[in-house]
Amino acid sequence: MLIKTNIAHTLKRIVLGATLLLGVNQTASALPILSFNNAQSSVNETVNIGDTVSFELWFSGLETDDVGGFEFLLGFNNVVSSINSAVGNIALDEFDIFDVFANVNNIDVYAVSFVDDLSAQADEFMFATLTFMASNVGVSQLSFSNLIVSDANAIALDISVFDAQITVLDDTSNVPVPTPASWGVFLLGLLGLACRYKGVKPS
Repeated sequence: MLIKTNIAHTLKRIVLGATLLLGVNQTASALPILSFNNAQSSVNETVNIGDTVSFELWFSGLETDDVGGFEFLLGFNNVVSSINSAVGNIALDEFDIFDVFANVNNIDVYAVSFVDDLSAQADEFMFATLTFMASNVGVSQLSFSNLIVSDANAIALDISVFDAQITVLDDTSNVPVPTPASWGVFLLGLLGLACRYKGVKPS
């Protein structure tokens, strides 16, 4: 009887441990996400000099959490990709204070809500659109710093953050340059046309 009781207690501990472990894993995978274009992963864009490239900033994975406020700096390489415009989503009426301000080398984003109940907030939403001009060849890393995200009770939230990267190429480097052999074939063709033209007699 004692052996059966010990076995029962051991099985209960195993089940409880597995349940707790599963709960931890689910919690870790259910963190809110801050990403570009709602990709929920890192984003890489390759453009040519003179092109513009736009990104949307999204919060997602808010099935069990609400965002009551956030603040961060988004840095970038101004020499490679200069900022063209930074516009907040004016449709987000749950935020009483909302500002997107572009500086030379970073973008300052700040928002706070005074609403006590944000249960009606969408599980994912776009809050800003950024447009960059490809200025010079190189790589511009778009990365977050000084990031603070809180819920409706001003309690800090743990979130997953994904950066973006802009690679700028010089499109003139992709234009094929004729080789000496190509020039030779071209000149022979012109010579052949000239000879043919001279050999045709008017009727």
